[in-house]
Amino acid sequence: MLTYVDPASVQGLNPETISGESRQPHLHLSYPSLADTPALNKRLKTDMTKAANYYTAHTKTADRFPAPEYNVDWQLTAASPDVVGVRLRTGEFEGTRWANSTRTLWYDRPADRVLGSAQLVNDLDLLAALVKQHLARDPAVDSEAVRPDPLLFDSLDFNSRGDLVAEFDDYQVAPGSMGRIATAIPRKDADALLTPFGRRARRAVENVKPATVPEIVTMSGGGGRSGPNAGTPDLGTAADRKGRVNCAVATCVALTFDDGPGPNTAQVLDALGDNRATFFTLGSNAAVRPELLARMRERGHEVANHTWSHRDLTTMPENRVYEQLSRTQSFIKGITGNTPTLVRAPYGATDPDVAEVARELGLAVVQWNVDPKDWRDEDPDAIAARTLGGVRRNSIVLLHDTNPATADAIPAIVAGLAARGFTLVTVPELYGPGQLAPGHTYDAGGTAAVSRRGQPLL
Repeated sequence: MLTYVDPASVQGLNPETISGESRQPHLHLSYPSLADTPALNKRLKTDMTKAANYYTAHTKTADRFPAPEYNVDWQLTAASPDVVGVRLRTGEFEGTRWANSTRTLWYDRPADRVLGSAQLVNDLDLLAALVKQHLARDPAVDSEAVRPDPLLFDSLDFNSRGDLVAEFDDYQVAPGSMGRIATAIPRKDADALLTPFGRRARRAVENVKPATVPEIVTMSGGGGRSGPNAGTPDLGTAADRKGRVNCAVATCVALTFDDGPGPNTAQVLDALGDNRATFFTLGSNAAVRPELLARMRERGHEVANHTWSHRDLTTMPENRVYEQLSRTQSFIKGITGNTPTLVRAPYGATDPDVAEVARELGLAVVQWNVDPKDWRDEDPDAIAARTLGGVRRNSIVLLHDTNPATADAIPAIVAGLAARGFTLVTVPELYGPGQLAPGHTYDAGGTAAVSRRGQPLL
């Protein structure tokens, strides 16, 4: 088992995001940015931008459901004063299945240089021979597919014992149905393989204090679920406080923010001032900046669930949907003290199966009815103008606190709404106490239509 760094313990670390929220194709790439790793930051940004552009240009955009999707998330395998390791996990969905791949980059801090995994070893032929020998023990694995190719060995890491771990992409050495394929070369055998930098990387991994992984509530034998998030909690807790607004009287609007927290979230919180909003947070990003979730809660904002890694939930089996939501539920509760009662599915993609999982976790599904498409814009004035132009009483507005231009637009949006007599509220406030039912889908307050069991609202 690999060991990962607790991202919240790394000073100067922020999650960066490249996203495409259009109907097709779906695109969400996340990668780390550290304050003192210039070459690594440049390499990651360049690689992610190229990958996003290539996928968009070469993916057919004919109307398909579910939509094709490209998703990248990450973990730090090491973060010492000497070495940083970044494990990137890519998922591609092309209509019938996910294909997952991993790549691990290593950063030499003193030299300010980025190395590929194959540069940890001095003899790819010997590595391939050892790996082939290990994989041959499993008849379902095609050990003959192993060859001394740097592209095949692009994800090398170490476990806590110092063994050298080689992991392979789906379909490289086995059927995709087998899932992740990896093998560990014992430390004593790996010693002769490692370059001087490889030994430094191993030391950095061995000194990692393992991250605390939120509990994933698993399915019980009877098909039901058990754990701290089971049942139907009272909805709207963040709004049940002194100063709660009655939107049957006031002219209300709910600003909602997806995909954070990130480098721009603090600016958004500052710009909102005493106005309340709803933040649909990604668990993977929240793990990097948990202090921002605590700040949201302290200021009266609603902290809600946007899954762990921003994959289209309608493309996943039910147990994976549950994992995406349950893991995020547990993490947010651990930081804020409150279990989320709202979820927004990535891309707004939901179906009856997703709605059923949401119901079992006590989550109402929240969509939107005003989309200024801020994610694709670098002009704060344009974002503010489209937002203000679309808002009506009881609107739910979709924004992204990962976009710098959106953060810059918030002062104008807040001022413009105030000038028109709007009161900014959380989504539970918009509907009123007890009005949001788990497993039901909502896209605007007041008397707006409600879709039961997660059927998409058109």
